[in-house]
Amino acid sequence: MGLYFGGSAVLNAVYTVRIAHRLIGWFRDSAWLPPYRPLLAALERVAPAVVLATAAFEAVVGYHLVRNRRTAGALRWAQGWVLGLCPALPWPYWVPNAASAVVFEVVRRGAAAPGRAQAGVVSSASPPIGSRVASGA
Repeated sequence: MGLYFGGSAVLNAVYTVRIAHRLIGWFRDSAWLPPYRPLLAALERVAPAVVLATAAFEAVVGYHLVRNRRTAGALRWAQGWVLGLCPALPWPYWVPNAASAVVFEVVRRGAAAPGRAQAGVVSSASPPIGSRVASGA
């Protein structure tokens, strides 16, 4: 999942930034939640910066997921992002975003399930590395 976010960051930084004004304009015209239209109209002037900020956000989320660090928080931020984007997308384009928010929650709950250790995380029940108990001495 982290690679997905990393790939999205690269795509947005390399390709989407070139069509940023058209994309934000399309979001503005497609928005079905009233407060979104004026907000997106205001963001249209700085559309490339919005797209680059999006790419930076995706890169940070991807980094945390690939490194298996702060995964619950990264997945919550990702959920907020995809759900927040839904009102700017017309039918049927918002459906994959809504579905991905559900997938992010399933993954988040699976990663947080008891007995599922995360890489690089030492539980409080683990003996310190190098101790006699840990080395079997």
